[in-house]
Amino acid sequence: MFDNDNFVQKELNDALLNFKNAKYDEAIVILEKLKKKQSHFIINWYLGHSYFRIYDYSSAINCIKKSIELKKPDNLNLSFLAEIYLHINDYKEAIRLFKEVLKIDNNNINSLLRLARAYLDLGEFEKAKKYYTKIIQNEFDNFEAQYELTKIDKNYLTKDLLKEIEKNKITSKTNYLNHIYSKFIQAEYYKNQKNYKEEFKSLLEAHETYLEKNQKAADQEFNYFSNLLPKFMSKVKNIKFELNCNLKPIFIMGLPRSGTTLIENIISSSKNKIEPGSETGVLSQIFFSKKIILNYDSLNLDTNFNFEKNDFENLKRLILKQYDELSIDTKKKVFIDKSLENILYIDLVSKIFPNAKFVYCTRNKHANLLGIMKVFLPNIFWSHSIKKIISIMNLYNKKIEEIISENKIKIKIIELEKFSENPTKFSKDLFNYLELDWHDRILSDRIDSKRLIKTVSNLQVRKKISKHNLSYLDNYLHFLKDFKIEKLI
Repeated sequence: MFDNDNFVQKELNDALLNFKNAKYDEAIVILEKLKKKQSHFIINWYLGHSYFRIYDYSSAINCIKKSIELKKPDNLNLSFLAEIYLHINDYKEAIRLFKEVLKIDNNNINSLLRLARAYLDLGEFEKAKKYYTKIIQNEFDNFEAQYELTKIDKNYLTKDLLKEIEKNKITSKTNYLNHIYSKFIQAEYYKNQKNYKEEFKSLLEAHETYLEKNQKAADQEFNYFSNLLPKFMSKVKNIKFELNCNLKPIFIMGLPRSGTTLIENIISSSKNKIEPGSETGVLSQIFFSKKIILNYDSLNLDTNFNFEKNDFENLKRLILKQYDELSIDTKKKVFIDKSLENILYIDLVSKIFPNAKFVYCTRNKHANLLGIMKVFLPNIFWSHSIKKIISIMNLYNKKIEEIISENKIKIKIIELEKFSENPTKFSKDLFNYLELDWHDRILSDRIDSKRLIKTVSNLQVRKKISKHNLSYLDNYLHFLKDFKIEKLI
């Protein structure tokens, strides 16, 4: 590969071994040295992937562009470059690149799926429908596309589609993601038929299938959020100083399916022109990429962080750089970060951003639990286990109780059911807390907007707010008893 240069080949093998073992920083050091010796597309390719894994998106883009220049555009490198642009919310460039892939391969399923998803995020549902339909014309048993179509068009969910799923007999062994999506389709169909037992059974099978493939990562994530991170933050709480920072970010937090996307959408509809930050995950990205917590498998906290003022100053610099990587303009001073897990980082965030505003969304605990179960959240591993969902819900609830009782961090609590009963009253109250300008079209301007929304609430939050009726819970609560739901506080 490298003109009989055995040394270069050995160094590359060492870099790839580090990459395989998730030692991305070590891989980058080797690959950067190799790049100075020999400019080869494969070196830049793996450099791009390594930078991507530590959320250094600008470096990843430069490396992949160089790899394409040294080789030539193909499906693989163009698709990956487009994926990076999606992560930094440059949907225009991502869409252009996916369309370039389709010029090479008109029926490239991955690019068709990503294009459909991009248009869905942008609220351009007819374009999304067009691409999902094309996928199914080429690959009818692509149940991810089928699932998304059933959300866009409720009439698409028919008995014939259920028969097709049963006929294909997709199992977790043949195609585990297809199996998961087929189970979510079945669950929605059974719900419409008021067959709640079969709906619940299908949902459980979907989540259990996902966990079978991702159990180790799920256990590490759960240990991080429920054990290691709280131990780290308990040390942060003992720090007396705050950093100098004139930024005024708005942190919207809460459990998935608690109304956070709705609240972000309303705030970003204000005349203050605050861009939505979506679920950036900046704090978690920094903690992972900089190895602030060293061992996610350990029960004990292992960290090189010294909790000195200069450590926090450096952490602030890294956080601001990461916002920049994600194209969030911090120069405007007021911006939104809707990373749900930031409630667990709030002791740190409040010291780094002393002028921040915090909004926490909550809803009926049983409705929230079911809301999480009824959707597929592949990037939130704990959301696929009822036991872990209950534990995380309790963790969030205890943290909120602690914040309120200590009264050191000012936080606005939004109860979704109350908000839905009188959105005008509660949005005015919210805007008053945030020191933003409310106007009488604040609730209507957000409807059917083409604003970027990347969450599973995408379609729902573009509609008129309706009062939450909780009577449906009676259809499900007896199914949850076996999971000791009484432990849900």
